[in-house]
Amino acid sequence: MAALPASVIVVSRHRPEALQRCLMALFQQDHPDFELIVIADPQAAAAAEATLRRFGQPARVQAFDEANISAARNLGLIRAAGQVVAFIDDDAVAEPSWLSRLTAAFADPAVTAATGFVRGRNGISYQWRAAEVDRMAQDHPLDIAAPSLRQGSPVRAVKTTGTNCAFRLAPLLAIGG
Repeated sequence: MAALPASVIVVSRHRPEALQRCLMALFQQDHPDFELIVIADPQAAAAAEATLRRFGQPARVQAFDEANISAARNLGLIRAAGQVVAFIDDDAVAEPSWLSRLTAAFADPAVTAATGFVRGRNGISYQWRAAEVDRMAQDHPLDIAAPSLRQGSPVRAVKTTGTNCAFRLAPLLAIGG
């Protein structure tokens, strides 16, 4: 099955160097059909546009300088055209297969969200691994060694982490972002 069109949203505020590293990694993704949306403070947005021009990479860049990552991500959502929208933090460096692996779960039409592990700055240890979250916002680690599909329940939901998660765009927009 062909990869679903995706939108990658990167939010950055006052970290232009980190954003540049993130963008360079996103330029190397092996996913065949994705757009890049950058929501950043005016200085970082200008630097991102210059980098995009220099490397001939298309992207939508929007200046936004409020300390509100949810509002910034929602601004990216209304600009997204992909069937799947993925989020990555500006200080993350994605492996070339990151987006393809993250969006592969959406081949199953029942999947509405996907996530993956996050390695720490040393590139070896884990910063975050699979977990479920309960009604009291308590994490419950999942011991998952290989990709798996999980269904939420009335008492627990799969926890996504903002630096490595994807959602079907339509349901996300339907609930207001």
